[in-house]
Amino acid sequence: MLEEAGLRIGVLNHFDSTDLPCAIGALKRNPLNYYRLPRKFRARIVHYHHSHWSALVALALGRRRGSCYILTLHNPRQLTSPLPLMTGLIRWALRRFDVIVAVNPDIASIVRQKLDGAQIEVVPAFVEPIHDAGQEYDAALEDFLQAGRTLVVAAARIQFMRGGREMYGLDTAVAAFVVLAAEYPALRLAIFIARRPSGRKARRYLARLEAQLEEAGLRDLAMIAFELPLLPALRHDVLYLRPTRSDGDAVSIREALHAGVPVVVSDVVERPAGVTLFPSEDVQQLRSTIRRLLDGPRAYVAGAEPANPSLGSSLSERLLELYMSYLGPDVRRSQAE
Repeated sequence: MLEEAGLRIGVLNHFDSTDLPCAIGALKRNPLNYYRLPRKFRARIVHYHHSHWSALVALALGRRRGSCYILTLHNPRQLTSPLPLMTGLIRWALRRFDVIVAVNPDIASIVRQKLDGAQIEVVPAFVEPIHDAGQEYDAALEDFLQAGRTLVVAAARIQFMRGGREMYGLDTAVAAFVVLAAEYPALRLAIFIARRPSGRKARRYLARLEAQLEEAGLRDLAMIAFELPLLPALRHDVLYLRPTRSDGDAVSIREALHAGVPVVVSDVVERPAGVTLFPSEDVQQLRSTIRRLLDGPRAYVAGAEPANPSLGSSLSERLLELYMSYLGPDVRRSQAE
């Protein structure tokens, strides 16, 4: 969408991959790279999607003169730290950005309270995905998703909140599936985790989930995939679950809505229209909600066009308008010619 508008785009991936045509480097979650790599390119706009305080501070320290720096905040928890000194450092780094994009009005309100005078825009972090009909998983995963209706859960990584609870609610989804699988023999569960866990606590947590599935005799009806995109799964007969205990404006929810997939989400934050809510951490209510959707009319059609294409296009246009407003009159003039 941005390239079609005549803009030159380069992506520095948070992770290791540079497979996308527009990828010009991999940050590898290394703070030194967040300081060094953006300085190598003479970009008019640097747009950073916040992931970790160390990356934020490194990017702020390495800011180039003459460029507009934009930051997207996905969760109000990214604004603070248990350590007062760290919270002060985060706020200093945030003030180094020209624009802060909040993915929903609640986050925007919190930012205004903590950063008086900051330039704030509200734009969900969603751009219309490119639907490539040829994009598929390996044969085993494709067969798994085609064998029955699948509950799909996605997490960026296994992440723990204060008090030790896992943020994405993977345990909530597994607990609901264990009961529902006895009622719906063809039902399956697919968990997509973008970053493979490396820490001991995260690995133990994942092992407990796998043991719970094994004890219920459901290991063959459940799969856990690492470092794979979610979009190809949404072309199958799936129901997307987002049982998070904390959240911002999840891109995965909007991707599922855009694809016409039924979406069940926790009520921890304001959610987009079209989803079905359940009380956070209430496994019984989650099961009841899923039952209602499983027993209702089936709208899934293999290979169908996105059910709500305007959702992605309207948000894409808002993002383009934001960029163009900060690129300057010379760039805007060239776009009009």
